[in-house]
Amino acid sequence: MFEIILVCLDGSKAAEQILDYISEDAALVGSKLVLLRVISLPEITVPIQVPGVSGVPISTGATMKHMATKENEATAYLEQTAEQLRRKNLNVEYEVVPGTPGEAIVDYAQENGIKLIAIGTHGHSAARRFFVGSTADYVLRHSNLPVLTIRPNI
Repeated sequence: MFEIILVCLDGSKAAEQILDYISEDAALVGSKLVLLRVISLPEITVPIQVPGVSGVPISTGATMKHMATKENEATAYLEQTAEQLRRKNLNVEYEVVPGTPGEAIVDYAQENGIKLIAIGTHGHSAARRFFVGSTADYVLRHSNLPVLTIRPNI
């Protein structure tokens, strides 16, 4: 039924708890797991003299270097996580994408034949949830796919 499952990870131990649930089910039915990590785009906003417009985002050499570092860290993390799952004879791939987490997850799922999205309700941004909003909540509201959410023990 769920041939391809998107597993959303942000590098936190809380988000990784979803792996305990989803890996057992994937093994039973032979699903492929796609581990996804979204890295936020660093931007500097330059104010402009237009009423009602806050500014124009620009990229600098420093922001691009920061982005490359974050991408390398995310790739290494996902490689390690995927290898642990492969040792359990699971079919695992991974992907690092830039963007806003909720939007990037929904877009990736729609564009890549995903059948189920698995995401923790609290991850890296748990402390900021009240102010920023929840990635899991965004995915639940905007995806047309089934979404499995796990509230981790944090």
